[in-house]
Amino acid sequence: MNEIIELNPLEKEIDKLIGKSNFYLQTYRAIDALSVLQQAREMMANKEVKCQLKATIYRNLGQAYVEMGKKEDGIKCFIQSYECIEDDNDKAAVAGMIAGYYLREGNKEKALEYANNALKTAKAPELLAQPYQIQGEVEILNGNYAKAIELLTKAAEQAEKAHCFTDVAMFIMDISAVFVKMGKLETALSEIYRAERYVKECRNLDIYVRCAIRRAKILYLMGKDEEAKRLVMALDDQKN
Repeated sequence: MNEIIELNPLEKEIDKLIGKSNFYLQTYRAIDALSVLQQAREMMANKEVKCQLKATIYRNLGQAYVEMGKKEDGIKCFIQSYECIEDDNDKAAVAGMIAGYYLREGNKEKALEYANNALKTAKAPELLAQPYQIQGEVEILNGNYAKAIELLTKAAEQAEKAHCFTDVAMFIMDISAVFVKMGKLETALSEIYRAERYVKECRNLDIYVRCAIRRAKILYLMGKDEEAKRLVMALDDQKN
């Protein structure tokens, strides 16, 4: 557990099981993690157990279920974890995670609900970035491109405040993609160049390649085939 709290004998036993589950989850042994977490959940049934322990058990259960491909069960456990948490930033972090899962499942309403919940309690800028990004993605799906750009810009601003430059680059790439949908290719290209400046800050080769591929695609759409080909060939040369 991150926070040092005084545990009674029962809670100490539960905390040991949580520690085992952490190890199993880190080593991709979700079934083993599920087994010890179910034991921990049984131990705390009808008992007074600190909320931090309850929240961690449910969060780990959610992760185990997700790793096993049982996303609906995982989301339910994440929600139980969210409801146990008292710390505002921790609550926002789990709400953002839930919103992300709902968005990937195509449930826009629930994604927005938990993104809004995250924004209500988040204090740290890195925790504000993801909810704004999720709201922006929902607006893209709804075809509200101007609103999407506004929200993705807020996400990038919060990520920059937290010095999360990889996230800033990713959010700007998303903004570029929206401009492509709008047919504003010059602006989309300009945004890719802006994203690349942040990529240089974080020195992330994978994101650099993704930016370059996006740039090549935009150049093709602009009819600049030769320039796009040179860029792709330069990427191939770097791989070799």
